[in-house]
Amino acid sequence: MERFWHAFIPLCVAFDGIGLLPLFWGMSQQLRAVQRRRAIAEAVLTAFFVAFGFLLVSRFVFSLMGLELADIMVAGGGILIVLCLRELLLPAKPVRGGSPSPGVVPLGVPLLTGPAVLTTVLLVRDQYGWAVTVAALLANMALVWGLLHGAAVLMRLLGQEGAEAISKIFSVILTAFGVMLIRQGITTYLTP
Repeated sequence: MERFWHAFIPLCVAFDGIGLLPLFWGMSQQLRAVQRRRAIAEAVLTAFFVAFGFLLVSRFVFSLMGLELADIMVAGGGILIVLCLRELLLPAKPVRGGSPSPGVVPLGVPLLTGPAVLTTVLLVRDQYGWAVTVAALLANMALVWGLLHGAAVLMRLLGQEGAEAISKIFSVILTAFGVMLIRQGITTYLTP
């Protein structure tokens, strides 16, 4: 069970469902209840299948390129740090209009399953294995689904600023996870 939590928490932080609430709420205000539920289902299913598909093909692609786990840890940690620093230091740009149903794009990809999630899911798989990673991925999808379904209540409780503050805290935690990955990757290089 401890391995599950070690896989679940970094993925939960990378998905940042709480941080997505203000964006989802803003995009879904013009949707009827049925359309909002459909957008949530599309977003969660898209996010899951993109992350799972990436898990399936990544090992083959990386082996063709001669990459090892330590390489992925250092590169993935660096990417996480850059993405999180961007989130922490640069103001978020509001997402406007566009598609009548924002479920697949932009919610599913890239807001839910973007570079941070794809990097994290690979690193979690390589550290904890397939079964734990898929279980943690499914549990996170269920959590995101619940958060998006409860968006109206949660936005009333947290407010825009509260949701953004929690998102920033998640970015700090994910930055620390990136530093840990770089440290472990370098340790792997240096260990004979």
